Amino acid sequence: MKLIDLSRDIFNNMPVYPGDEVVRLKQTHEFSKDQYNNHSLKTGMHIGTHVDGAMHITDVCEYICNYPLENFYGPACVIHTYGKSVLEADNSHLEVLKDKRIVLVHTGMDAFYGRETYYSNHPVLGMSFCKILVNHGIKLVGMDTPSPDRFPFEIHKYLLGNGILLLENLTNLDKIPAGLDFELMAFPLKIRADSCMVRAVAKILV
Repeated sequence: MKLIDLSRDIFNNMPVYPGDEVVRLKQTHEFSKDQYNNHSLKTGMHIGTHVDGAMHITDVCEYICNYPLENFYGPACVIHTYGKSVLEADNSHLEVLKDKRIVLVHTGMDAFYGRETYYSNHPVLGMSFCKILVNHGIKLVGMDTPSPDRFPFEIHKYLLGNGILLLENLTNLDKIPAGLDFELMAFPLKIRADSCMVRAVAKILV
C-alpha cells in the first residue's frame, strides 16, 4: 500500500480564489512564554484543497457534515488530460469510469497554483463529460484547478444538483499512473458549513 497526498498546505496569507477573504493563521501562544503552543485560524471554507457541498451554490440547506462519509471515500480513477480548454466526453471514459465512484481530472494546472492564470485560464469540464459522470453514479469529482467551470457556474449547479460533490485545488495527480487501481479519501471536518477544506489522499492498491 502507498499513500499519496493530493492536498495543498494551509498557511498564513495563502493563495485564495479572487474575492475570497485572506487566510489568517498565526501562533497565539508559545511554549517558552506560556508553557504551551497554540494557533488560531481565520478563514473561509473554500481554501486550498476543499470539497463543495450542494449548499455552496444551489438553494438547499444541507451542511457538509451531514453528507454520508461514503461520499468522500471509495474506488477512484484519474483522467490525464493536457492542452484542452474543455474536457468533453470521450468513448475511452466509459471504460475508465467502470466500477468507480470518484473521478479525478489531471490537467497539470496545479503547476500554476497561486498565479493569476491559475484562476483566469484554467480548463473546465464540458457538459457532455458531466452527463457521463451523472449516468455512472459518480459521487465526487476532483480537479487540479480552482473550479470545474466559471461564472455563471452552470457546471457547479448541474453536478451539485445531481448529487456529485466537487473537490477543488488538488495537486500531485501526476503521481498516479493512468489505469492504476486506487481509493480516494477526502474527508471534510464535521462542520456546519456549506463546504470545507479536506486532506485528500490517494491509497494505491499494490
